[in-house]
Amino acid sequence: MTLKEMKIKTFSLIEEYYPNETLLAEDEDVRNKINSVINEIQMDLMPLRKLPTYEDIEIEKEDDREIIISDSISDMYQLDKIELSDKNYDYTMPNDDTIVLEDGFEGTIRIYYFKYPKLVKIFDKNATDSEISNYDEKFKFDLDPILLEIMPMGVGAELLKMDMINNYGEYFHKRYLEMKQSIDTRRTAGIIKIEGGYDI
Repeated sequence: MTLKEMKIKTFSLIEEYYPNETLLAEDEDVRNKINSVINEIQMDLMPLRKLPTYEDIEIEKEDDREIIISDSISDMYQLDKIELSDKNYDYTMPNDDTIVLEDGFEGTIRIYYFKYPKLVKIFDKNATDSEISNYDEKFKFDLDPILLEIMPMGVGAELLKMDMINNYGEYFHKRYLEMKQSIDTRRTAGIIKIEGGYDI
């Protein structure tokens, strides 16, 4: 899903969508806040369906035996596991960000981890409407598709939370929380295979 599609979904939900507007909404306050609100909701939803990835680090024999993970990986939310290409060697971790290799290891360290989602750019006041619009069309979320379907409800709730008269913000906030609670946090369901059986 692109940022433009996310904005259309959100603006349509809160009845702020104006297709003829370059930035899709007439309310300047809403237009100015939406990117930062989208980032806030992304970070709120991300732990529910974490984004798995990995990074390979090549090690030569003369390299330092102590590897600082954050020096090589900037988008790590949570470490999953570490594999060495040469199974004859092992490693220790004195803390969550440091790998200490056994002497003599040479090869690849593969670090499996869960990453933060790609965040939306926050434009300054000098940005033109066409610059923002072009960015919205090109930006693609890497968040789980299930979370992307829930996100407009959360974004809408934040955009309308100061609406004291109609109380729409409270309504969207409750719906957002209900939808969050219904998410299955597993990426794949377990499979049980039963062979044989009983004669009845």
